[in-house]
Order: sequence, then C-alpha cells, then structure tokens
Amino acid sequence: MSPQGEAAGRSAEPDPHEPDPLEGLPTLGGASRRSLWILLVPVVLYGAAPLVANRIEPRVLGVPFLLAWVIAATVISPVAIWLVARLDPAYRTGAVEPVPADEGGAR
Repeated sequence: MSPQGEAAGRSAEPDPHEPDPLEGLPTLGGASRRSLWILLVPVVLYGAAPLVANRIEPRVLGVPFLLAWVIAATVISPVAIWLVARLDPAYRTGAVEPVPADEGGAR
C-alpha cells in the first residue's frame, strides 16, 4: 500500500481484532423484498404522461389533462414510497442494510 493510503487511515485489509460495527444488529436473513416493485408506480406514471396524457382536452377541474396527470402522479408518488417503506421487511424488523462500502477494503 502506498504511504498516502496509510496516512489517510486506510488499510489494505480490515483488522481482525477490530469488532464488526454491524455485529448484533438485526438482519434480513435472505427475506424477499417484493414490495420494492411498487416503486415502479411513480416511474410509470411520469414516464407515461407524454404518451397517455399529452392533450389539453378534457379538462379536469379546469386544468389541462396533462397537468392534472402530473399533479396526480405527484400526489401518488409519496404514498407509494410510504407504502413500500411500511411493507419492506427491512423497515419492519429494523434491519441494517449494509452497503458495499461496509464490506471493508477499497475496491
């Protein structure tokens, strides 16, 4: 390893004597996370807007249909995200979600 990496506090391998910071925290244990598919709802709503709702008539509550579509998608999106968070097993169990940076060692 270069002296600059050591000076920055990075080591090539994790110290075997150092305790794992994720030790003792709940994990998913391979649980399925199918609820994440609901996150495609906002993507489809916004992506389909130019294809489905790209017209002025009919008007919904006095606004063009495209604007009404975008407003509806904006209201539905946080609801879908909230629903996914509540249905996700990681949220319900309070499990940690390790990211690749937690694995140790820079790649």
